[in-house]
Amino acid sequence: MEHSKSKRSKVLRIIFTAAALLVLLVSGTGWYLNQHWSKRLRKELSDYVIDLSDSLYTVHFKDLRLNVLSNSLTLEQATMTLDSAVYQRMKADHRAPATIYLIHVEELRLRHFKPWRYFTGKELNAGALIVTGPSIVMEQDSTVTDTTRPRTAYENISAKMKSIFIGHLRLDNTDFKYVFTRKDSSRVTHQFHHLRVNVNDFLIDSLALNDPTRFLYARNYEIGMKDYMRPTRDSLYWMHVRGISYDAAERTFNIGQFEIQPRHDKVVFQQQTGVQQDRYELLFNDIHVYDIDPRLLLQEQQVWARRVDIGSGRLHIFRDRMLPMPAGDKLGQFPNQVLQKLKFPLKIDTLIGNNVDVQYAELSPVSEQTGVVTFSHVHGRFTNITNIDSVIARDNHCVADVDAIFMQSGKLKARFDFMLNSPSGKFEVSGQLKNMNGRDLNVATQPLGKVEIRSFNIRDLSFNIHGDERKAAGTVTLLYNNLRIAILKQDKDHKVFTRKGLMSLVANVMVIRDSNPLKGEKVRVSYPVQVRDIQKSFFNLVWKTLFTGVKETVGARKLG
Repeated sequence: MEHSKSKRSKVLRIIFTAAALLVLLVSGTGWYLNQHWSKRLRKELSDYVIDLSDSLYTVHFKDLRLNVLSNSLTLEQATMTLDSAVYQRMKADHRAPATIYLIHVEELRLRHFKPWRYFTGKELNAGALIVTGPSIVMEQDSTVTDTTRPRTAYENISAKMKSIFIGHLRLDNTDFKYVFTRKDSSRVTHQFHHLRVNVNDFLIDSLALNDPTRFLYARNYEIGMKDYMRPTRDSLYWMHVRGISYDAAERTFNIGQFEIQPRHDKVVFQQQTGVQQDRYELLFNDIHVYDIDPRLLLQEQQVWARRVDIGSGRLHIFRDRMLPMPAGDKLGQFPNQVLQKLKFPLKIDTLIGNNVDVQYAELSPVSEQTGVVTFSHVHGRFTNITNIDSVIARDNHCVADVDAIFMQSGKLKARFDFMLNSPSGKFEVSGQLKNMNGRDLNVATQPLGKVEIRSFNIRDLSFNIHGDERKAAGTVTLLYNNLRIAILKQDKDHKVFTRKGLMSLVANVMVIRDSNPLKGEKVRVSYPVQVRDIQKSFFNLVWKTLFTGVKETVGARKLG
């Protein structure tokens, strides 16, 4: 028994000793390789940059650490700088690149790095590259002439390396500055802060460039920005942009939420303006811009996109009519006129808005109460949104097809057709409203017109209006029955509405026509003509023209 215990103890000592020696051997080998390969990497990295750039760039770093046991490589405080003297010589020889870079990173870390494949097979292979705090300046000069043959990335590295593969590349908290010099030597500068960049499956080898599943050697580039907030120029609103990202492979720009938020409540807002001015509350969710051209956007400040989708949203507008009207007029401010005045070229083939709620509220100076008009579940499709002359020459119509629920019950469809080459803002609007309970209009007619609709069955309202910034005319056909109204008066102290019995009776019996068509008569059609109040908006002109046609049809032209 004693002999057996002694034998087992001896075996354990041998095992422990062998394990300790193995650990020392591995650690020692790792330490040696770390030291040897780190020294080699420091030299090779600097030489690579000098050789590949023909001495244009040099790289410096505070520290480089290789750990073969954890398969990681870390660089700290790395900087790539440009030799301006070399660049000037290249420009004189017409072999300078049109694009140059200045780069500084706080830390660069390769994970799951395979040093054996790098040192024995000249293949740089890593599972991930994490770059922390990069600052990148990219300058692109279209006046620079490079007469040398363009070389691919693989051709540039092939003398030193067989391939480069990074499974996932992430740049955190990136500052990026882009400077573009046009042919006329004018410059455009864009600066972005706190970017996050993700690159998936990045590969440079002899075949990757021609791989149709890759975009610039990677499966995809995803660029995100920190949420953005700033005041508008008039300091009346905050503008918020949240959830910003760009998918390079899909050429899709995404915004999670866009919001225009008043900086003050309604009372303080009106005190700030001092005159009548629309107060907006705008929120759009899930915005996707498809096939946007980043080159035109950054270099030429032009917005070209195939389609824009808005997932949902709301637009609330409030106006205090008790304030004085502002000075001047609103000529030249129709949608098509504003589009032509934009300072940047714009072309959006199609814009689609889904499930947007629109509300317009107005404080009446007569009743001192607020009337409200609502359009819910608005769906709109806008086509040919552009101010580019060559595009307008082919098609000068910007068309919007809209459907919505009007005032809770009316099913509304409308088409807006704006002439893009019309200095006077020519337009056409046609539409149809069906199956509406007219009593739903009371939230607007009572405070704004002191009229209560007791009953009003709207079967069909069809309209076709055309005009410009000065006037509008058209055709309005309203089919309805069972119209009864009440003329209201208002208590001076408590602002409560009560019915004027005699006036209401006279209106219903002698003025108002209770249906269209009346029994034994043809359908009445109205042909309204409306001169625009040039201090009011495009939508006010459309509404006034339509309302004039409705009043003529029901026999109430003298109503508000």
